Amino acid sequence: MVFSSSLLENAVNEFAKLPGIGKKTALRLVLHLIKQDAAEVENFSSTIALMRSEIKFCKRCFNISDAELCNICSNKLRGNDTICVVENIRDVIAIESTQQFNGVY
Repeated sequence: MVFSSSLLENAVNEFAKLPGIGKKTALRLVLHLIKQDAAEVENFSSTIALMRSEIKFCKRCFNISDAELCNICSNKLRGNDTICVVENIRDVIAIESTQQFNGVY
């Protein structure tokens, strides 16, 4: 791709570093952000920065959390006698979205 702006090219290259995002999708995302008003883009960028600086990993199960223990491990109603071994956090999100599992990870 040939870009008329080095800022545009740099932004596309940064988005293209994300998993599953190629150059075409990266360009589409960057062009979308360019069209947004400044407040929307500022909110987007501050959310990403805050996420990176504030997100923690649960000390018990290593799930993503806002606190030392995630909402699953801190829930006293969860059955600690049933443990589901997962490969990654996406698996936890998928299982939790079913609302059928009441154990821990």
